[in-house]
Amino acid sequence: MAKFYGIGTGPGDSSLVTVKAVETLKNLDILYTPEAKKGGESLALSIVSEYLPEGLEIKSRHFPMNFNDGEKIVAWNKVADEIVEDVKSGKNVGFVTLGDPMIYSTYVYIMERLIGSIDVETIPGISSFSNIASNQNFPLVMDREPLIIIPCTMEEDRIDYALENYSSIVLMKVYKNFKEIVDKLEKNGLIEHSILVSNSSQDREVVYTDLREVNIEEKISYFSTILVNKENKSLLNKENKVG
Repeated sequence: MAKFYGIGTGPGDSSLVTVKAVETLKNLDILYTPEAKKGGESLALSIVSEYLPEGLEIKSRHFPMNFNDGEKIVAWNKVADEIVEDVKSGKNVGFVTLGDPMIYSTYVYIMERLIGSIDVETIPGISSFSNIASNQNFPLVMDREPLIIIPCTMEEDRIDYALENYSSIVLMKVYKNFKEIVDKLEKNGLIEHSILVSNSSQDREVVYTDLREVNIEEKISYFSTILVNKENKSLLNKENKVG
């Protein structure tokens, strides 16, 4: 029976794609890939390209990355309808997405439109912040500590509340308001307990352990994440880290 698969590619290094994801990719008839810009390259596709079988049909589809909800809904509906048609015609169909499909992924909007119409299976991927934490030997939480994950595009007062009340924090989507976020970390005594990684696990990966570095906001990419852990003792030896 034909099925739809949502596949997490992990953060960027193709060797971090799971065995299950690879096995699934090799049995697809059609693969949908997201494009942030029309005619642009798909990072998710480049990550899994070495695992794709010959003859696989690839359908690149543009997903608007803006605040126009009407435009985005039209795009989601159109792609979802196309996927349903493909699966009902007997094709195994996949959709690749960066990181983990259930963490800030456009995939969720597609999945919600498919459930109930076709068989859906979602395959997890390694998130960027999990990869960063492991690569940098940066513990996120232990014992009874909570982990707070914040998109820095949300309301400023909610960001302030999290930084004031929690010790272990993942700050995602920091690209557009990086300077403001650094100021908030400084204000709350967290900047000495923070690291920033751009392009996690990719060839262009850069690690910053000093968030006060001059003009750092001009050097980081869209794919940048800050990890904070006030209880993390490993940051006491920052000079031994890559900067």
